[in-house]
Amino acid sequence: MIDYEYQKEANISCLFEDKEYEERRISCFEVVKAFQKVGIRFGIACSFNLFLRGLVDEFHDFDIIVDINDIDKVEKIMQELGAEAVSTGGNGFCESEVYINYHLGRVDFDIISGFRVLTYGTSFLYQYSSEEIEEIKIFEEEIISIPLISLEALYLLYSMMEGWQPKRRFKRLIIQKILFEKKEDMKFKGILEDSLKKQNLPGWIKREVRRLIND
Repeated sequence: MIDYEYQKEANISCLFEDKEYEERRISCFEVVKAFQKVGIRFGIACSFNLFLRGLVDEFHDFDIIVDINDIDKVEKIMQELGAEAVSTGGNGFCESEVYINYHLGRVDFDIISGFRVLTYGTSFLYQYSSEEIEEIKIFEEEIISIPLISLEALYLLYSMMEGWQPKRRFKRLIIQKILFEKKEDMKFKGILEDSLKKQNLPGWIKREVRRLIND
């Protein structure tokens, strides 16, 4: 069995010790602190989320899910930090209500609100909820608390994105394994239950979700 807690600590150590992560770490912490200072409601998604949990050992950019009501504040802060908005809108597979790709120096930030994925002839919408956030605390010169989107939500997002980029199956299966292991005390089981009632998921994802919450 993989010791994910050990891997989590190892990954966090790498953030501070490996030169390759330095620019990304500094930029991320700068954005997180700036968002928190003005009360922006947000959560980290995708690879950096999994990296901080010790589930993967690499990430390249930052995907940040934001409450739709805070988008104006986000745009103002990113501008103040010197970030450049280089693209907006969707690509036919991800057609979120708000999508802005920023470059802060050489670091990529995707700001997303109303995260909508269109694959398998269906669509899935994830809206930010402050009640579905987990936090990880990282000790630098001060304690930095980084909000993370739940694994349950990431499972659904990666499942849908798999129809667009098959390579995402690897991460979906990692999350699925973790959720099976913690089935009895799954923290946000309601996200999976609601997805069956309120979302038009493809049949195979519905079957996998039922296995996660019923087996």
